[in-house]
Amino acid sequence: AATKRADELISYTYAHLYGIRQTGLRFFTVYGPWGRPDMAPILFATAISKGEPIRVFNNGDMARDFTYVDDIVDGVIRALDRPATGTPPHVVYNLGNHRSERLMDFIAAIEAAMGRKAEINFEPMQPGDVPVTYADIDATQAALGYEPRTPISEGVPKFVAWYKSHYGA
Repeated sequence: AATKRADELISYTYAHLYGIRQTGLRFFTVYGPWGRPDMAPILFATAISKGEPIRVFNNGDMARDFTYVDDIVDGVIRALDRPATGTPPHVVYNLGNHRSERLMDFIAAIEAAMGRKAEINFEPMQPGDVPVTYADIDATQAALGYEPRTPISEGVPKFVAWYKSHYGA
């Protein structure tokens, strides 16, 4: 979080000093095809497919603003068509689902799509983590017409179908 905020401040400074249009995009818990292999969705799907345990922090009492990659792409394209204006020409948009989902519900959706139950190792909260994330997208909706459309009930099965075809699980 600190490095992301520092990056936004550097961006603002360049907009202020040099008039360079700067648009920042904050992504909230992106999942879907071609996701990073070190992130929870692929880690969970891999462990479930192999019958190995998954690590769940804060004893499962977590919520995230899970955002399907297609909704992120839509927001990026909308932002490209509307560069920052004003003085300085700088803006930051939140791209998320505008709601927090319980981590255990997300895991249950992966289990259902995989057709297997997860073995779960509940662990304490990791240092530096937060129990809940939530994207306030009101300004993004007003400026860009951004409207995420993919709930986890639709996105997770799409992700798992891709996972199975890509990884042969």
